Amino acid sequence: MKLSIIICVYNEIKTIKEILNRVSSVKLNFKITKEIIVIDNNSTDGTKEYLQEIHKDEFLKVLFNSKNLGKGYSLKKGIKTAQGDLIIFQDADLEYNPTDYNKLINRLIEDELDFVFGSRILNNEKYHRYTMHKYVVIFFSKFINLFLNTNFTDTATNYKLFKSNIIKEIELISNGFAIDFEITVKLAKKKFNFGEVPIDYTPREYKDGKKIGFLDGIKCLVTIIYFIFFKK
Repeated sequence: MKLSIIICVYNEIKTIKEILNRVSSVKLNFKITKEIIVIDNNSTDGTKEYLQEIHKDEFLKVLFNSKNLGKGYSLKKGIKTAQGDLIIFQDADLEYNPTDYNKLINRLIEDELDFVFGSRILNNEKYHRYTMHKYVVIFFSKFINLFLNTNFTDTATNYKLFKSNIIKEIELISNGFAIDFEITVKLAKKKFNFGEVPIDYTPREYKDGKKIGFLDGIKCLVTIIYFIFFKK
């Protein structure tokens, strides 16, 4: 089997080299090989130039957007490009640890699931730097659970592992951060088998480059409501 790792990048010159090193060096169980796909959202801090220098490396596919089109747009582009049997998302910063890939893969294969989320909440650690972020994530997850009869603990997590065929068959429209919730709601409504595993998480602050903000939270809530109640 092959795992396609989709990395969306925008202005991450401080961390891009390290995250690529971590992703490329992690050893996967079940003799699974890796395909690394990086989508640059027209970075302006030197990230794009760095990726242009290394994009010919065999282990790496790099796609460049002509302007900043959003995380969701880049993820959709990566999903279409991916050739692996499994697909996982990876942020370009250092908040998530690629060594956790095996936790998600093991759960998916051993329990014969369709997708697995890496939950920052299940490890029972205080992972948020900002209290509001914590309560927003909990609220969004509980809201989805209430109306779709699911038991997610962390629908906002970046670590989402899917069988390639199920994520490719879903038509996605969100171009921003709200894509995480569009994916969650659409998969839940299709009654796919899923699970969660605890993962490590090292949050960063806005001064370090964290990008999601209040307006993104509003868009995410609107997205959840729309896809639960108004869109099949």
